[in-house]
Amino acid sequence: MTISGWLFDAYPTSAGVTVWIIDGEGRTRKAHRAYAPSFYAVLSEREEETLRRALAKLPCRILPEKAHKKELYSGKEILLTEIQVLNPLKFQSVVHTAARFVKFYQLYNADVKAAQMFFYTTQLFPLAFGDYTIVDGTLTTWQLFDAYDAEHYTVPELSIMTLAPSLTLLAPKYQRSLEITITVEDRTATLIQDSPLELLERVNDYLDRYDPDVVMTSYGDAALMPMLCALSDEFRYPLHVNRDTTMGLATTKALSYFSYGQIKHREGIVALAGRWHLDRENSFIMGEGDLEGLFELSRLSQIGVQQQARTSIGSALSSMQLSWAYRNNVLIPYKRPLKEAFKSFATLLKSDRGGLHFMPRIGFHEQVAELDFASMYPSLMHNHNISPETIDCACCPDSAHRVPELGYRLCEKRIGLVPDTLRPILKKRARYKLLKKSASTEELRRKYDRIQSALKWILVTCFGYLGFKKSRMGRIEAHEAVNAYSRQSLLAAKAIAEDRGFELIHAIIDCVWLKKEGATHDDYEHLAEEIEREVGVKISLEGIYRWILFPASKMDEDIPTATRYVGTYDTGEMKIRGIEVRRRDTPAYVKRAQQSMLDILKTARTMKEFEYLVPEAMDAAKVFVDELYRGTVSPYELIIKRHISKDPFEYSNRSVNAIVSQTLVEAGVKLSPGEAIEYIITDASGKRDPRKACPLALYALDDGYDADKYADFVIEAVETMLEPLGYSKETIKQLWGLAKPKKKTATKFIVSEPAQLWLFG
Repeated sequence: MTISGWLFDAYPTSAGVTVWIIDGEGRTRKAHRAYAPSFYAVLSEREEETLRRALAKLPCRILPEKAHKKELYSGKEILLTEIQVLNPLKFQSVVHTAARFVKFYQLYNADVKAAQMFFYTTQLFPLAFGDYTIVDGTLTTWQLFDAYDAEHYTVPELSIMTLAPSLTLLAPKYQRSLEITITVEDRTATLIQDSPLELLERVNDYLDRYDPDVVMTSYGDAALMPMLCALSDEFRYPLHVNRDTTMGLATTKALSYFSYGQIKHREGIVALAGRWHLDRENSFIMGEGDLEGLFELSRLSQIGVQQQARTSIGSALSSMQLSWAYRNNVLIPYKRPLKEAFKSFATLLKSDRGGLHFMPRIGFHEQVAELDFASMYPSLMHNHNISPETIDCACCPDSAHRVPELGYRLCEKRIGLVPDTLRPILKKRARYKLLKKSASTEELRRKYDRIQSALKWILVTCFGYLGFKKSRMGRIEAHEAVNAYSRQSLLAAKAIAEDRGFELIHAIIDCVWLKKEGATHDDYEHLAEEIEREVGVKISLEGIYRWILFPASKMDEDIPTATRYVGTYDTGEMKIRGIEVRRRDTPAYVKRAQQSMLDILKTARTMKEFEYLVPEAMDAAKVFVDELYRGTVSPYELIIKRHISKDPFEYSNRSVNAIVSQTLVEAGVKLSPGEAIEYIITDASGKRDPRKACPLALYALDDGYDADKYADFVIEAVETMLEPLGYSKETIKQLWGLAKPKKKTATKFIVSEPAQLWLFG
């Protein structure tokens, strides 16, 4: 039987791989494919015999024929021993056993997941369209009419069932009892946990009746799926979430980890077999690109859709590089083989630097143009062939292609794995950005925007991954080379602009703000073309600001900040970065207050008009302060969301984060470092209420809120916009009659009808 359709799912079993195909009618077919993954080792005869004895009782065999593959850094073929693992589920345990008897640098292709290795070796990928031949339940052959990096492709129409908690204000972990809303085919029902067995029966009924391809959840990984599975075990009532009834649920544990100076938390995963479980609350890429972006990344990375939804962007990029290695018969080191080369102090001063910034002058500026390099770092890697194996390669000792300032040689004979991996991504993103601009409908525009957004994150990540200590394909010298080229490019752009009479207002790595009296759009477009010819990276005019504000640092009013600004283009569109209305930790009420000002100020065409509108903008913001003191603000607009950096009882001070997280733990909520907490400030001073703030899960309307503290937040948001015009926090308070300190009393929320309090109350 030959099925024309898409590869929907693939996962390893003890005897190979199970594959699911979905056809154009939405019908699915399960098939088996024999598969035994392999890893390689460079061994002497004696070491090989030792390894044979060590692995004798494991489900693997050492093949008699030697393999020839290329070593990444030298490009030379080397002779290896191939170790084939007969049970894909035991692949990692066999590798770990082998690693105890040989050195890590003798092993290759060993730290690769069996499911991904199946895709790499067969050149299949998720959602690959083609003809699949199945004989007696076995996938025998296939013919693809698709490519992993295709710009035009189709995906099947998937049936989706949605599971979500009825109460969306709080995560399920904070709720004592749970109501689940199920939606499928425009039908919605609410299931209540008060009758657990009935709840399980209803869930099964929906799964059996509609047989969805996708179970879409909110908090499914953290709460809903574990809760349903626990009830299933307790009542010994099988849950029909898997299409493949021979498989159990694939689960992982939650994890707290340190990344880029912050403690972060990742929920565990609950993956299904034969259908997908996608949790919107546990997927960064779905938040950025929805299903379209997820499908694009899954195809490129050759990581299954369920796994790609939860994995980091760096893991997706790493998988693309591993796939490149398999396609080019290049060996993948088991662990990072190279350490940073010795550098003198003088060399370190040159090399250990990041991108270049020219800090802005604090305050307002008129008629400023913004020119933006498109995917600057990835483009530099691609244009200059920057990759771990191309830096100071052995094959090009006389290379004329040298990294500026640092003098590293770049290979002139081989295209590196990094630029070759980035090539289709750069091409595709440029293509989708054009399609977005020319889209005939809003639906198409959103679709193309989601896909290009997903690709953007791959390009953003690729630079950091060059220097990431755990990246097997990383190398710090390659990271330094990209920075050196970026500094050179920005300096070249600055020099060209200033030679043409333009004044540099601000510059940050890949973006410049320029000004020239009387300059038109055409003048800036011509300047961009000249810079692009010199630098070799596309740069375009983002727009010309009627006015733009670069506010001072919150820590020191004399210091500017590089990434906080707000301005209005001559098209009337606003661009906002880093100020309160864009920050995730700003209460919704404070955002609305600042936005009310921006809605007025954005109409200003000149700074004179801006100053004329300031009183009106301040009046708009004062309305929000007055409402706070009247007690008519909904506390649910005052919620503050923060992330805890350690175990709640490891805090040594009595900060709000510490108090709130400890209160939650005492109420029975389990918290891990990196998790978010939500609370409302009830008494910032702690004099009336020693708790200072109340967790949202325990909040009762009688707790009120600290009107003074939230008024301060609003005033600070006003100060951000107006401080360069002389409106400091103290000045604003005086103008609004708030200069004298008020008695610290909490303001109670006035309600017109009784509130239903059912959480930990």
